[in-house]
Amino acid sequence: MAGPTKEKRQQSLTSFFTPKTVNGAARTSLSQSQEPASSNLYTNSSLDVPRKRPLEEDTENGNPTPTRKKSKTTLVERQNKPLPESPTKSPPVAARLSQPNARTERYLYDGLSPRDGQAAAPGEEQQQDGAKEKKRKEDLHRKFVQKLGRPDSIAMMKRRNHQIDDDTQTLNEDGEDEEEEETPQPAKAKKKGAKTGKLTPMEIQFLDIKRKHMDTLLIVEVGYKFKFFGEDARVAAKDLSIICIPGKFRYDEHPSEAHLDRFASASIPVHRLHVHAKRLVAAGHKVGVVRQVETAALKKVGDNRNAPFTRKLTNVYTKGTYIDEVGELDQHTDVSASAGGYLLCITETAAKGWGTDERVDVGVIAVQPATGDIIYDNFEDGFMRSEIETRLLHISPCEFLIVGELSKSTEKLVQHLSGSSTNVFGDRSRVERVDKSKTIAAEAYSHVTQFYSNKLKENEGNEQASALLDKVLKLPEAVTICLSSMINHLKEYGLEHIFDLTKYFQSFSARQHMLVNGTTLESLEVYRNSTDHSEKGSLFWALDKTLTRFGQRLLRKWVGRPLLDKERLEERVAAVEELLDNTSTAKVDQLEHVLKNTKTDLERSLIRIYYGKCTRPELLAVLQTLQRIASEFARVKDPSGTGFKSAAISNAIASLPLILPTVLSYLERINAEAARADDKYTFFRETEETEAITDHKLGIASVEQELDAHRKEASTKLHKKSTVSYVTVAGIEYLIEVSNADLKHVPASWIKISGTKARSRFHTPEVVRLISERDQHKEALSAACDVAFASLLQSIASDYQPLRDAISSLATLDCLLSLSKVAALPGYTKPQFLPSDTPPTISVTAGRHPIAEQTLSTSYIPFSTTLASPAPLAHLITGPNMGGKSSFVRAVALLVLLAQIGSFVPADSLTLTLADAIHTRMGARDNLFRGESTFMVEVSETARILRSATPRSLVILDELGRGTSTYDGAAIAQAVLQHVVEDTRCLTLFITHYQSLARVAEGLAGKCTNVHMRFTAAKKDRDRSDDVKMIEAQDQDPNGDAEGADAFSGDEEITFLYEVGEGVAHRSYGLNVARLARIPRRVLDVAAKKSRELEDEIKQRRLGGAAKLLADVLGNGSDQLNHLISSIEQL
Repeated sequence: MAGPTKEKRQQSLTSFFTPKTVNGAARTSLSQSQEPASSNLYTNSSLDVPRKRPLEEDTENGNPTPTRKKSKTTLVERQNKPLPESPTKSPPVAARLSQPNARTERYLYDGLSPRDGQAAAPGEEQQQDGAKEKKRKEDLHRKFVQKLGRPDSIAMMKRRNHQIDDDTQTLNEDGEDEEEEETPQPAKAKKKGAKTGKLTPMEIQFLDIKRKHMDTLLIVEVGYKFKFFGEDARVAAKDLSIICIPGKFRYDEHPSEAHLDRFASASIPVHRLHVHAKRLVAAGHKVGVVRQVETAALKKVGDNRNAPFTRKLTNVYTKGTYIDEVGELDQHTDVSASAGGYLLCITETAAKGWGTDERVDVGVIAVQPATGDIIYDNFEDGFMRSEIETRLLHISPCEFLIVGELSKSTEKLVQHLSGSSTNVFGDRSRVERVDKSKTIAAEAYSHVTQFYSNKLKENEGNEQASALLDKVLKLPEAVTICLSSMINHLKEYGLEHIFDLTKYFQSFSARQHMLVNGTTLESLEVYRNSTDHSEKGSLFWALDKTLTRFGQRLLRKWVGRPLLDKERLEERVAAVEELLDNTSTAKVDQLEHVLKNTKTDLERSLIRIYYGKCTRPELLAVLQTLQRIASEFARVKDPSGTGFKSAAISNAIASLPLILPTVLSYLERINAEAARADDKYTFFRETEETEAITDHKLGIASVEQELDAHRKEASTKLHKKSTVSYVTVAGIEYLIEVSNADLKHVPASWIKISGTKARSRFHTPEVVRLISERDQHKEALSAACDVAFASLLQSIASDYQPLRDAISSLATLDCLLSLSKVAALPGYTKPQFLPSDTPPTISVTAGRHPIAEQTLSTSYIPFSTTLASPAPLAHLITGPNMGGKSSFVRAVALLVLLAQIGSFVPADSLTLTLADAIHTRMGARDNLFRGESTFMVEVSETARILRSATPRSLVILDELGRGTSTYDGAAIAQAVLQHVVEDTRCLTLFITHYQSLARVAEGLAGKCTNVHMRFTAAKKDRDRSDDVKMIEAQDQDPNGDAEGADAFSGDEEITFLYEVGEGVAHRSYGLNVARLARIPRRVLDVAAKKSRELEDEIKQRRLGGAAKLLADVLGNGSDQLNHLISSIEQL
């Protein structure tokens, strides 16, 4: 039966959209006047019609062969029966245009439509009914068109049942092997007024985990990506510079987000997880990784096959606990002197009442998970918190764990050191807090005892384990509280096992090392320069010639903790000297070659093995590196066979070959090629595989054999003589490819997977079953391989101690070799240490600044000086501004520090007794976070020095008293100078611009000598050759005062000689520095005039005083004679 003609179909479609009158007549005038609008409405309504249709539609329309589908208009016409034509004849076109209907006449400009406020037309009610009818039909039509693309439509059902296979022939005419494209299903439109806000099962699962870890930024594994949700997505997008898709940011049901039905999200690729996690951790976040803990294959056979994948929080990282990747967080940053990777726990209690001094008892424990180092201390500190500051600057923690509340002073100090991105540690430090109960001491003792008792049970008969418990139980109470809190804290990260390694518990206050406090570290630029706080330009930078990362870390410890044990120190210096003398010899070259080829950070990798976080390629690299090192020295049987005389070198080398049997025993179990490729399935040699691995491998082989045998059965069903072959397309294995001409032989039970214009690909039910069985074996095999690898790591961890000792020996050799390279620099000499019973002495000949010498483009001018007990104990140093006073005293302190590290020093000679501490008070700065002015900082640091200094300390005071008025400052400076020389009797370098102190120094019975930085002053308006004069002490007025010290006529040029001379410099020449700083000439002229006026005024006052004293002398005899002489000298 022929279908309706084209004109009939068009008429029926038009009548469908034509509003009807009450009696059923079509409103033809409306359809004509709104024809364009109807066309647009129709076009928009049919956007969701599927692109494909059943082939039966062509045969119903009389088409003998399949053709491309008709336009969307034709499809809609077929689905709707034509409406009956209206019996009413339409008026002529002109009449229709001249007689607008009641519905449209109000829009006409000619005034025919009713004006606002006028009564409605009589037929308005009828027009409204017609509009409602039109709207109802439009809604029906839209639903009908949408239904065509729904999953429950007939076309979709047929497509799922593979009944429209031949349709591909009409759609793929461009290429024979072009793949089929699945028709995308249109998204289901939301019903109007439907309630939004319903989360997906996966988002609900995420929300359950998030509510338990609100302080953690979660990275969730979703398929082939890791995603962030909600507020986590916003934070990650900001720190990682990735896109955040808008949505809900809050994790509660807040009304402000009720209109949103999805969380905001951001995503990263799977292979970039550790890169982005590292960046988030470095930014100070606590990061958690939520992984899918079941695979698709196991999920199919599990009880929750219809539920989302099971996900769990598997890893938590912070800056101090991130060790899942080889290398440090700041390894590739420009500022390599950032935090040392320590996690520091601190607690404090009031000591002897809070009072005005606010003294506190402090307990500290610092852990470096990446290396296994543990530092603890218990001490009392004053209101300045200088002891806490010293330890924080030494340890450089990247994370704080605070137990209980801290005092205001300590809280401000921690905030200052950790609260900004530009703090002294180089970057932001994370701070976490733990509550402190009233019975925390008893609870901590019980917890620590239980923790180590369990370790004893695991290691019964191990004397080392019992000694471990005894050592821990002797820790001070405050340290025990910190230890307990730290154990609980690290359990969340799976790192609590670090406290098994109590051999590496070290007390910070052990008096085996010189005390170098935080102020001294900053003043002497030991770890960072004072300009941009980077490592370049620091003492550590000048000494660091190490070849390994673990050697570099050990050298950093050496620099910050100089030795006090003369025997150990001389042993280290002798080792450096022997390496220097044997430079370019075979044995030193061999040692350097071994270190240079050690690219792996063995110390960090070993601790990762101990934690069970090591990867297979990393384990192979560690074992092969240790094997190479041990084999290099395999011929060494004892220290005497090393070829070195130094005990430090011989003992270190002799310990290396001891680990060779242990390392080989593990390497024999590993397939090197598979380990290098991170292939878990063949990682172990066949003889070392576990029973579970073998069973699952056999199961996989059996399934694959069945799959191969199934090819014959498939060939029989396809009526083929030759055996079919499997193909793999788009990662789908075991596909049977059939030509479309032979589809009639394909059984109905076979499942079509994909196809082209020429052929189709199928899975048989048997193949599907076998693939599922094989996948289950593979997942079980993967789990068995992981268990076996974890067991291997645990076995290696049992040998942690000897392996760590060998790595420590290698680090020691690296440090000694680095110091020998420093000693080889021009002008370096071996320091000479005096016996311990010798009075404190420092004697330098032609010494140089070790840092400035390497940074200056010109040669450094050497200096010579001697400090000794009983005289001279101190130098009072004067000289012009920028004359080199501060550089001179820093150089002396750095030479002492270098000598006690065990290094050679830049000098012709250095003879000294061991100093127990170096105290410095240098520079001018306030301390806003403590509310302290510049002068308060000065006197507070000075007070700490006066309390801490001993006769064997080296004290450096730079311009004490400049933060207040001249008279008060000079008085304080004089009192402090007398105290350190007469009472403390320590070696002192005292810089000042107060000329009056020179007279005080002379009155200290030779215990303090006046020295100055030499310079020349030349008149500009005369011949320079006649007027250049050396300013020597004997030619100057030794008792001028600070007000007159800066006199400068503006006509003199100052040349700094940077040499140390005896005597006092009578002027500071501050106006010369102002000229160098390009202060305007007019300002300088005024300053010079005022300086001369003040100088003249002071001289007149002194002259008047001298005249009065002369009268007293004449009247009273010789009692006032000494005062008169002193006054005359000051003129």
